[in-house]
Amino acid sequence: MKTAKIRYKGYEWEHNPETLNVLKEDNINEQDLPSENSIVRHYSSRCRRVSGKGKLVGEDCLKKFNELVKLQSGTESGILSLPNIKPFYAYFRKLELLCEPSPKVITYSFEFIEDSEKNFIVRENLYHTVSDGETLWDISYKYKVDIETLVSLNPEVKRLDELSEGSRIKIC
Repeated sequence: MKTAKIRYKGYEWEHNPETLNVLKEDNINEQDLPSENSIVRHYSSRCRRVSGKGKLVGEDCLKKFNELVKLQSGTESGILSLPNIKPFYAYFRKLELLCEPSPKVITYSFEFIEDSEKNFIVRENLYHTVSDGETLWDISYKYKVDIETLVSLNPEVKRLDELSEGSRIKIC
């Protein structure tokens, strides 16, 4: 089975990291009562955190690492696509070189954190106006809507990779 590659802001990892951790936790507090019972309160959901470790290999591994450094230094969030997880907006929070780089191998770790503000999109009866060169895949990533859903909502679209500039695509 071929696994999808990790993508972020147009950059695609040549090889997925060796480890990939996705942490989603809630802010839950348990308070003990004198009666040997307790009260549990759910306050909020926390942002997802994605972390992992990987290796860059080949003669151009330093160049590849520097591309990641440049990507990580941006101040805006972008769409993070992970295997088997619906894409979402995230910040590239951390990039760390884990050992002395060799000419052909660099070991690194990374961390992304979800951008909860951009991921909170009201999608009732929402339409998107197509820009020049945009595909249905681009719109799927932008609004976090499965491609199958977009296809079923827009039966007039014959090709996913060819949309007319200015046309309207139903999102939900």
